[in-house]
Amino acid sequence: MNTVKVRDVMTANPVLIDPDATLKEAAELMQFIDCGLLPVGTRNELEGVITDRDIVIRAIARGENPLEVRVRDYMSTRVCCCNEDDLLSDAAEKLRKFRVSRLLVKNRDGNVTGILSLGLILRREADPKEIADVVKHAAGI
Repeated sequence: MNTVKVRDVMTANPVLIDPDATLKEAAELMQFIDCGLLPVGTRNELEGVITDRDIVIRAIARGENPLEVRVRDYMSTRVCCCNEDDLLSDAAEKLRKFRVSRLLVKNRDGNVTGILSLGLILRREADPKEIADVVKHAAGI
């Protein structure tokens, strides 16, 4: 765990969506690539993130038409990130600190290169001590 880096576990090369896309387009893309979060913008100019929860709870449940409403209207502009060279324990600490379950991953140039989720960390093939260490950091124990 002490030497495992974010790049070793992250989902690399995430699909990004344009802020002017509709919520329907975002939902279809999430379904196609089987994910619950899309970075919004470009790899070197990130504007936010949109989640499946943003679409369902914040928009559709309030009566918005997903064919008309744009991603920019419901995306979160607060984006929590880590670096691909960070240790997993440091990334887990950021998950706890920001109270999120996913971090966008950037390289040294500041470009988006991946997504790291607590679920990815826990599912990876690691020994139980490593997983316990990540959970300890994420929970702030």
